[in-house]
Amino acid sequence: MDTTGIKYVVKGDGPTLVLVHGFPFDKRIWKEQVDGLADIARVYAIDLPGFGQSAPLPMSVAPSIDSYADAIASWVREMGLERKIVLAGHSMGGYVALEFARQYADMLAGLVLISTRPGPDTKVAKENRRRLAEDVRMRGPLAVVVAMLTKLFAAGTVGRDPGLADRLRDIMMQQSNDAIIRALHSMAARPGRASVLRRIKVPVLAIAGNEDAVIPSTEAGGMAARVPKSRRKLTIIEGVGHMPMMENPGEFNAALRDFLPRS
Repeated sequence: MDTTGIKYVVKGDGPTLVLVHGFPFDKRIWKEQVDGLADIARVYAIDLPGFGQSAPLPMSVAPSIDSYADAIASWVREMGLERKIVLAGHSMGGYVALEFARQYADMLAGLVLISTRPGPDTKVAKENRRRLAEDVRMRGPLAVVVAMLTKLFAAGTVGRDPGLADRLRDIMMQQSNDAIIRALHSMAARPGRASVLRRIKVPVLAIAGNEDAVIPSTEAGGMAARVPKSRRKLTIIEGVGHMPMMENPGEFNAALRDFLPRS
């Protein structure tokens, strides 16, 4: 199913929950949430433009996190979603969700920030992304698999679920060079968005794994601390890394169940 070029899966009924994947994945990372939360919410898992089955952004659009947020806003409007949405973003998807909250606050009923951070890249991080983008031009998505895969999970995760790394590797390998490169440049260019959290008017949930080697879980606590007390929740999941929705879907889904508004 698609509109505005964005592909998605949807299941359930209730408050509208829109799940935005991180880099360099697609909507398949959310399978346990689409299936596991459909009894209490209408759950949409989308492919960001260029990823999964979604059409890429036009080449005339400069790479930026704003452009992904704009695409989601257009999709929400064209879908005719009558209720305000709870937007949940993972990693790069969290950068997009924060930008969406800055520009389209009137569309939000809640914000979930997963394994992400509000700050911009450091100078070193920017250069690393640009270097990786050049590597992708040469080697394709294998370059990001080599750079990232071993960092994505907690030490005990693969032992509990030996096939998980292979499943995620397959998802990464199926993304296009252009989508990966565009996303890398977009992340490198993004500004800080901590001020969005101080001004936000809707409930915010920050989720992280305590063994995240990509974005430390302390970032989640820092994000929550910027949100007014009455509107903030924080969940740190023990024994998981950068992919809590896949590594421990039971505890992850429980945090979302507690956060989602009741119909």
